[in-house]
Amino acid sequence: MKVFLIAAAVALGILPLFSGCDDSSGSVSLNEEENDVFYYTNMARTDPSGFADEFLPPGSSNGAYEDLSTRTPVPPLALSEGLILAARAHSKDMALNCGMYHDSCDGTSWSDRISSYYDGGTLGENIASGFGTGLSVVIAWIEDFNIESLGHRENILRSTYEHIGIGQYESYWTQDFGAGGI
Repeated sequence: MKVFLIAAAVALGILPLFSGCDDSSGSVSLNEEENDVFYYTNMARTDPSGFADEFLPPGSSNGAYEDLSTRTPVPPLALSEGLILAARAHSKDMALNCGMYHDSCDGTSWSDRISSYYDGGTLGENIASGFGTGLSVVIAWIEDFNIESLGHRENILRSTYEHIGIGQYESYWTQDFGAGGI
């Protein structure tokens, strides 16, 4: 399966986005699980029916399998250093200070927090806790169990987003999305 996934990443032209830069240059690198979130998020975007066939059972939560099976592919997301820093800061803040909330534990709104790292005009965020792997958290966001709005899935599959940042701290996860910035 890994060979197929890597081959698919090369074919889709997203594998080069996986490698981070040396932190000493001012850029940030993704850890292995954050990298998996990046990969599987882009797989769901660029091949939604393939993602559904590979990872979701028919009849999965909130019609995720059926939804992805009929979705039109959208372009992959590019990594944004600002969004990575925003996502990591939020995951750490949740883990150490207040638990799962979109707004920062000091009361800063989620959008103001992200905007302090990323200058884009269109923003979105997914958060989660309790997942041990990047794949498991992406599946949970796509299934959106007990989330009537399907907001996590919609964020992942929204065609207007151009950039992503992923942050993991212990079992807390944040995905920040943006468009129009860097």
